Amino acid sequence: MKTLKTAATYIFVLFVSLTACKKDNAQKEDENLKFDINNPVGYFIYVKYGNGTTVAYRSWLFEFQPGKTLKFYDSEGNGSNTYTYEIIDGNIVGIKKMDFRFTIDDGKITSDDPYLKDLALIKASQTNQLAGKTFAGTYYDPRGAVLHKNFFYSFAAKDNKVGAGLNIGTVLRTENYSSIGNIAAWVDIAGNDDGEFMVLVNGKLEVSYYQKTPYALHSGSFSQQ
Repeated sequence: MKTLKTAATYIFVLFVSLTACKKDNAQKEDENLKFDINNPVGYFIYVKYGNGTTVAYRSWLFEFQPGKTLKFYDSEGNGSNTYTYEIIDGNIVGIKKMDFRFTIDDGKITSDDPYLKDLALIKASQTNQLAGKTFAGTYYDPRGAVLHKNFFYSFAAKDNKVGAGLNIGTVLRTENYSSIGNIAAWVDIAGNDDGEFMVLVNGKLEVSYYQKTPYALHSGSFSQQ
């Protein structure tokens, strides 16, 4: 009987120790996930930019890089532009050349600029968050008129290919895409210099499409099917 009591006590102590370790590890993981404005590499700033004269918007993505620089992505460029930034008052990211300021508190990001909408702070993922998923929604032209009512994107599960079409299940074109942080995709439309940029934000695929000739910018917000 004494042996059984001793064994039971040992098991209980071991269980408590393991539970405490798990909690400590979970807390450490949570701390590691928190955004650190002084060590932001691995995070992105997402924003919808509208110039106030058209209904269409641009999806913009800024990727934090070493040396207080931000790589910039939109439908017209796949990270070809880089901007320097400064930290102001401990919680403000100021992009010098673009004259934008983003305030970040407790992982939430805001801006006083009226043309910057739906801001989000996104952490790069270890795995491709678009792979194997289908998104559908409405495309709008720059005037806000419906361009395509039931447009969809279907991402392949195993390679960087995306199918697109006017009705789910009927693929009209298939493109290769460049993955950005495993949370976004950029497509260089072959043959016409158009650009397609897609970002997964809060479960929605935010898309902007740059048409070179004639110049136009289309946009839409797509839900996972």
